[in-house]
Amino acid sequence: MNKEDTKKILEILDKVKEDLKSVKKEDNQNNLNSLDLDKKELADMADQIKEDIQNQKDNKENDSNDDKKHSERINKFKKENSDKNEKNSEVQEINIDKLELEIVALIDKIQKLEESKLMAIADNQNTVRRFQEETSRVKKYGGEKLASEILPAIDMFKSVVASTPDNPEIKNYLMGFQMIINQIDQALSNAGISMIQTKIGDELNPELHNAIEQVEDSHLKSGKIAEVVSNGYRLHDRVIKHVAVKVAK
Repeated sequence: MNKEDTKKILEILDKVKEDLKSVKKEDNQNNLNSLDLDKKELADMADQIKEDIQNQKDNKENDSNDDKKHSERINKFKKENSDKNEKNSEVQEINIDKLELEIVALIDKIQKLEESKLMAIADNQNTVRRFQEETSRVKKYGGEKLASEILPAIDMFKSVVASTPDNPEIKNYLMGFQMIINQIDQALSNAGISMIQTKIGDELNPELHNAIEQVEDSHLKSGKIAEVVSNGYRLHDRVIKHVAVKVAK
């Protein structure tokens, strides 16, 4: 109800009051009819006012109900979001813990792989070194067995050539054999085989000499080499045949 309606009601009420004061028992029927019309208009206006007021109350109640429902929906939405956030937070915490464990496991695995890698590299290097050493040893001393077996025959051949026969024809043969011996010595030298130089009067060295007999020799001290029976040889730095000697008592 607005201000104009209120003003109109007040005006009607004032008019009714004035009419009531002026009405007498002797008033005619027209004045009563006019008053009845004003009363009816006033009653209609009052009914309209009541209806408006009721409508406003109903609207207010509806608005209140709507606000309540809206508030309930908002609270429900907030609660659902809160539950979702809590659940997501728990899931995230679980995922973070799981990732941390996986990272620790991966770091440990990487360290083990790195250690295995270093061990494999070291083993490979050791294998390569041993192979190289073995290859070098075989290359260096591979002919030791053959040399050990052929050198006694070469020494015997040299002793024959060193003899001095009276027959000139034999001497000529021996000169040719000497040339062969020179070629053999050169081949042995190229293969790393060298003769162990030993002289009468040298000190006996067990690493180089093999004493096969002790003999009386007034010119030598005891332990000195008195005679070289057969030559000895080295293959590079390794003795492959000791010098056979006789030692003074």
